[in-house]
Amino acid sequence: MKKTLSRQFIALLLIPVCIILVINFFIIIQLHQNQTQELKNYCTSTLENIHVSVSSMVTSMKKTATVFSSQEETQAYLESSSSDLHQLQRQSYSELIGMAQSYTPGLVDILMWDQTSATSLISYIPASMEDFAVNQFQDSRYDTKSYFRFYVQPTTNTPYMMYFAPIYLTSFSENFGKYVGNIAIICKTDALYKLVNASTDISLTISDRLTNQILYSNAVARRNIPARENFEFFHKTEELPNTNLDINAVAYTGQIRLLNGQDSQLLLTLAILLLVYILLIILAVQHLIIHPIHQLNDEIENLNYESNELHLQTNLKNEIGSIISHVNHMLDRISSLNQRNIESQARIYEMELSKKQTQIYAYQSQINPHFLYNMLQCMRGISLMHNIPEVAQICTNMADLFRYSIKGAFLVPLESELNIIDKYLYMIEVRFQGRITYKLEVSDDTKDCLIPKMILQPIVENSIFHGLDEIEEGGIIIIKTTRTEDDLYITVTDNGIGFSEEALQNLTRKLGEEITFISNSPSGTSDNIGVINIHNKIRLYEGNNYGISIDSAPNHTSVTLHLNAKQQITT
Repeated sequence: MKKTLSRQFIALLLIPVCIILVINFFIIIQLHQNQTQELKNYCTSTLENIHVSVSSMVTSMKKTATVFSSQEETQAYLESSSSDLHQLQRQSYSELIGMAQSYTPGLVDILMWDQTSATSLISYIPASMEDFAVNQFQDSRYDTKSYFRFYVQPTTNTPYMMYFAPIYLTSFSENFGKYVGNIAIICKTDALYKLVNASTDISLTISDRLTNQILYSNAVARRNIPARENFEFFHKTEELPNTNLDINAVAYTGQIRLLNGQDSQLLLTLAILLLVYILLIILAVQHLIIHPIHQLNDEIENLNYESNELHLQTNLKNEIGSIISHVNHMLDRISSLNQRNIESQARIYEMELSKKQTQIYAYQSQINPHFLYNMLQCMRGISLMHNIPEVAQICTNMADLFRYSIKGAFLVPLESELNIIDKYLYMIEVRFQGRITYKLEVSDDTKDCLIPKMILQPIVENSIFHGLDEIEEGGIIIIKTTRTEDDLYITVTDNGIGFSEEALQNLTRKLGEEITFISNSPSGTSDNIGVINIHNKIRLYEGNNYGISIDSAPNHTSVTLHLNAKQQITT
């Protein structure tokens, strides 16, 4: 029991915690999957943004090259070798250059190549950059092709994007379509730099496919990240058309953190505090609930039920203490009931002894019931022979009364009991020569009620010889029966001298005492023995709520018998 209760409590406490942990585990997995997908989507959208930005730059550089290549001044300059024309053309480009700088972000310079030398239209560029451009111009493989190249300035490691295109005569003349030179559009790539370094969640690099040189990389790519095989990652590469550029994006999904360092520390602290809190709850419940219950169980198991003191010891003021108090009260009730049961058994034993003594007294007196009954019948016959009907009737009534008292069941119908009382009162009426009369007021719904046999005769006899015997004339006894749903009341009323106040109090006190039967042996002398014994007889059979009650005053005494009316004759 001890282990079971403790295990049940721990299970009830830990099962919800485990369920919460499992739910949190799946939530974290789902969050990780969602963030991984978001990171992949972000990686894809970043590549698309870079692709759009580079495409826009390529388009604007091509348009700039087309605009300058189609100018008559440009074609005339490249076709002619006059130095005056060179100067004139440079001055005439100022407005056009301003327009080109407005729609070509990062425009650095425009170079034109007349197959012998390069001319800058905007500003002077570093010699190394000019040499790179001249080398491209001098490579005859590209004279008639448009292409992009990237140049990285050695001193600053700054990448520049160059667009080379051939120039042909477009004037309607005999030289239409003649190749006259090349043009180069040189631009900074600050926009690419900003796009690449704007992302801090993925690794981004832009490299030149021709030279395998990394032109741009963000902080994530520049960090010293371990080998990829040690991490989960998402990798995507795109080639930018016409530019020889490759964009390489890597999202290290295995390094996704749902919480930052401070949040992780806070979560760990909360987890430790929760664990400590759960342990404190377990200890508190173990000390305040489980342990007292175990003690209560041990004390109940070790109770000595043969002892007169059945009590559980406790100092607790909580609900467990209240339970122990109620258990102690229950034990007191059980002890009291046991004691009353022992006393009842003792009284029953005394009753049996009294019954045996009565039988012994009857045997000692050598009373033979059949002999008495036969003698009464003989006396009745003699009375009839001498024409004395009163004596004959008395003998008949006496024989019926004697036979009724010694034969039959313990319970009899009320109507049978009243018939015997009627015979008895007839004899009393003859005996007192009219000084005492009687009246029976019997309710029809009470006649079939079962009552213990011979409980009315002692009450009536007591009324006659202790109440009516002292008056000269006009004595009357009234027997009345009434009934409620569950109760039967039989009231015997007389107009005798009644009880004195002291005698009534003494009798009432005796009726309220524990059930004891007063011996009717010759040595037993006591007043109102019949009333007390009838009262105890009713209580033993019906219960302590039933019995006899007495109301007495001068010239009026009523004795009421209260019985259970549920037991009736079934037909």
